[in-house]
Amino acid sequence: MTESMIRPFCNVDLPRLVDVWIQHWSCIGISPPVSMATIEQAILARTFFDPNNLIVAESEGEVRAWCHFAVDGTGSEKAGSEKAGRIRSICFSPDGGLDVCDSLLTAVERAIGSLGAEIVTVGLVRDGHDGYAGLPPIGHGIGIPAADSRTSSLLSRRSYNRDHSISRMVVNTSPYRPPVSRDALQLRRTTRIESHRRIPTEPRLASAMSHFDIERHQTIDHRTDEILSMIEFWSSDVEAQVMNCDNAILDLSLLKQPDQLSIAESYLIGSVIQRMADRRVYTVETAVDSSQQTLIRQLEALQFRNFEQGYQWTKKVPLDEKP
Repeated sequence: MTESMIRPFCNVDLPRLVDVWIQHWSCIGISPPVSMATIEQAILARTFFDPNNLIVAESEGEVRAWCHFAVDGTGSEKAGSEKAGRIRSICFSPDGGLDVCDSLLTAVERAIGSLGAEIVTVGLVRDGHDGYAGLPPIGHGIGIPAADSRTSSLLSRRSYNRDHSISRMVVNTSPYRPPVSRDALQLRRTTRIESHRRIPTEPRLASAMSHFDIERHQTIDHRTDEILSMIEFWSSDVEAQVMNCDNAILDLSLLKQPDQLSIAESYLIGSVIQRMADRRVYTVETAVDSSQQTLIRQLEALQFRNFEQGYQWTKKVPLDEKP
């Protein structure tokens, strides 16, 4: 086996980071439209980026794989009070990348363990924290796509367990007509929709979402001024280079019940999507847990289709990797 070197990222690695990213996803039939400027803006230009948390593996003088990680207490929905390490991304080239991945993961697990984490999760889900949201082909984040069998095989071999499943739901905005119902007609008569731009004030969130225009939409009762529903859409800042301006992300985190839409929420989502094509936004996506079947059926009624499935993977940090 060719001798490999595992080391932290250096600025001169950027061109190979881009090449490996494109090659990795091209192996599963996706050729993401990214460039050095895209990767730099999505990852390296973040105020919270730490080059020590981006580990590269090289052989024969070329970077063949890289892995980006973080450690905090909120990286896994099932981690509870455990301090969690999160592998934000791991990718490897078809020409020698797989040969160095075991050494790369060992180094990353050791680094995560040294920072006190007890559990590692792999795969971003509904990212709005790490800056990857919208980066092709991450989108909103569905963990490791089921189609990425090379990464799934690697993680399985390394004793990671496949955790909950996530579905990527996608709708085309042109042509689009929201479903018509008596409830929708009543809401059209008795409510108004108000929208405003939201700018995050928390520094970490502001940096992670800096390439988005975040719009909050509300359905408000004419008579009482009561807010009946509230959702957010993320669209690309026209000057940013991370997400294609043709796309938008629907953030469902403001739902009154996380596992289903109210009538007012369904009406609001359909009404906003109907206007998207006029702004040259032609696809909208969101990510939901595959176990949320009621929510999935409601989104399908709004003409979303279950486009792709992914999984988040987890593993306890090996005892010999802890300080």
